[in-house]
Amino acid sequence: MDINELITLSQGTLAIMNPTTPEKVLLAGQAAGLREGSRVVEIGCGNGTILALWGREYGVSGLGIEVREDACRRAGQALREAGVRDQITVRCMDAREYVPDEPFDCAASIGASHIWGGFAATLDALMELVTDEGVIIIGDRCWRKEHAPPEFAREWSDVLTGYEILSIVRDVGLDVAAVIRADVDDWDRYESGIWQAILSWLAANPSHPGRDFVIAYLHHLQDEYFGYGREYMDWAMYVLVPGFW
Repeated sequence: MDINELITLSQGTLAIMNPTTPEKVLLAGQAAGLREGSRVVEIGCGNGTILALWGREYGVSGLGIEVREDACRRAGQALREAGVRDQITVRCMDAREYVPDEPFDCAASIGASHIWGGFAATLDALMELVTDEGVIIIGDRCWRKEHAPPEFAREWSDVLTGYEILSIVRDVGLDVAAVIRADVDDWDRYESGIWQAILSWLAANPSHPGRDFVIAYLHHLQDEYFGYGREYMDWAMYVLVPGFW
């Protein structure tokens, strides 16, 4: 079972595939100054919920990019149901191969920094997609505490502290306009949604050859979350704007 199949199995039914809420997504859009006429690109748009929210609430237009075909279909449906399918489209492709015809007003990557291999590389990639005055929104993991147990920290070697993220942002000439964090309820809801999706799949696929692997994956996720994740792992959306220095 490859990584895309595993993501679809465990998170494909989640409206937002991150530990956040529609209200917080809208707060991020508000902090980014999204409004009618804003052109937005979201890399790794998943099931399209975030773009649908911004399109309906702020009247933005633009594009979602997602590599998983099943997610692209779900995203198209979400945009249609939100009544914004004529202003926002979805392109099913590897985001690393995307070259825009013209720069966007806002580029977002919400929980998709794995595409480029971390926060810094994601920031560099998104900066190539926006105008000189463009805004960037990145949703990513970070450490809730500066010191995590080594056995857990080694599994998440690409995760940064909040201060490291701030330093990276400033180094490229941007400022943090807002940070919108997940709380423990967001984390519980998100992780529980993943477990329920996996359990539903296991119930529906009693003879699947990958069943033992999926069971082990579920137990690993739960061991990690109860053992370390809930205490040490943070997640936030960072709204980044051109600096005044």
